[in-house]
This record gives sequence, C-alpha cells and structure tokens, in this order.
Amino acid sequence: MELKQINKSPFTQTKFLELVKNLSNQNDFEDFKKGYCIDGGILYNIGNRDYVDYRPSLKTTQKALGKRSITSLELDSLTYEQVKQLLKDKQYKDAIIKKSDYSISLNLPNNYDLYLKNLGKKKRHELKRKKSKFKTQLNEVELKIGDDQLIFNKFVEQHKLSDGKKGSFMNQEVELFFQNLLTIKGWKIYFIENDKELISSAFVYENKKGCYLYNSTKNSEFDDVNPGIVLIDLIIQKMIKEKKDFFDFLKGFDRYKVDLGGSPTQLYDLAITL
Repeated sequence: MELKQINKSPFTQTKFLELVKNLSNQNDFEDFKKGYCIDGGILYNIGNRDYVDYRPSLKTTQKALGKRSITSLELDSLTYEQVKQLLKDKQYKDAIIKKSDYSISLNLPNNYDLYLKNLGKKKRHELKRKKSKFKTQLNEVELKIGDDQLIFNKFVEQHKLSDGKKGSFMNQEVELFFQNLLTIKGWKIYFIENDKELISSAFVYENKKGCYLYNSTKNSEFDDVNPGIVLIDLIIQKMIKEKKDFFDFLKGFDRYKVDLGGSPTQLYDLAITL
C-alpha cells in the first residue's frame, strides 16, 4: 500500500478529524499538527483508533517538539514506512514498537474479468457460487447510492439489529458522528434491496482514486445468500468501470476481505521517549 493512499484518505482531513476528536473526548487536548494533539507533554493521534483507520504522516522537527515541551509520543495505526521515517528523523531515548491491526486493500485491475482471474481458481469459483445462489433465490439486484436521511435511518436500524458488539456499537453519540460524516463530500452509502427491504449496506468514503469501506451492515435473515459479498462485489465492479485504483477494506483481518482479493498491511503502535 502506498503512503499517498493513506495521506489522501478521509482520516487525514480536517472535517473528519474535528468530528472524531469530539467523539473521542479530546476537546481539552492542545492541537499540535494536523491529526495530532498534546496532553501532559505527550503527543497523541487525534481520535480513537476504533474510528480512525490510518494516520497522517507526522512531519515535524525535534526543535518544534521541544518548544512545545513534548517528552514522548504515543501513536497508533502506523505503517512500517511511517514508523521507519519517525525513528530516522527523531533523536530519542527509547522506542517501543508493537504490531497492532491489519488493514486490507485491493489494487484494482483494468477490467472485471482480470479481477476474477487474479482471484485465483478457488476464490473465483467460491465468489461465482455465492453470486449464483443469491441470484437464484432473490433475483438480480441493483447497486444503489444514498446520502439522505431515509437510507441513513435504514443503515442505523440494521446496524442496531446486528449481533454482539456490532449491535451495541451504534449508540446515540456514534449515530450522530455517522450522520455528520454524510454531510462531508465523498461520504455515501451503497446498498442493495429486495422488494424495498434493505438487505446490505456499505458506508464508504470515495475520492478520485478509490473507495474506502468504513462500515457495513447486512440483514441476518438473508445470511444464507451472502448479501454482504454480493454488495461488495457490485461496488468493486463499479470502481473498476470508473477506472479507480483501489478498493480499501480498511482495518480488520476478516476472511471475506482476503477472499475478495485484498492484501493485508501490518500496522504498528509506536511509543517514543524523547
């Protein structure tokens, strides 16, 4: 994964960072640079790691850190290249590097047939089988796009009906966060329906180069026909037709992401004592 895919992601944009800072209760922290803040002499990333998949590269000097009385850095969700550059640029007493999350991304080829070929025989066969089963039971569906209140309400409702932690994730504060995201250019919801009933949705950010899958839902009543896989496949087809470079599944080593052709990138946490 290239750094420009990270540095051009929604997670480095001012409007997103303002929203996620509120959500992470960091309003009392002092701003440092874009994507970073200071509290008690420690430099942190803005926003909880659960809501921010990538971090902007930190470009600053040792002198600027000292001027703000920063004694340590506690950062997360960094690529190997970002960690290497930070350690190269800074004089430090101690550094602790820990493997953390994986992000998974798919480089898009020129056409969908080539995408299927690149999947390999086993994964290609499995994808075709799931799509065929879906079509046999539910007929063909159309990929739709929405950013209005009606589709957002359906997205939230379906999210709250999910099992386990996913179902309890969408509390009132988080719901407001997602609603505010939809007011920012590039954020939208892709979805598929069956007889006007939402069966799967994907909350994404899209720019000229690609698409970032931020969150998704599915109707559990249709689990046996894999509506989530069908939806993502339709989005990938759309991105290929539009000559986009990538489809980024973001954090989480979920099996379906790899089965759909994604490649993992190890992310790291970094603690530096200056």
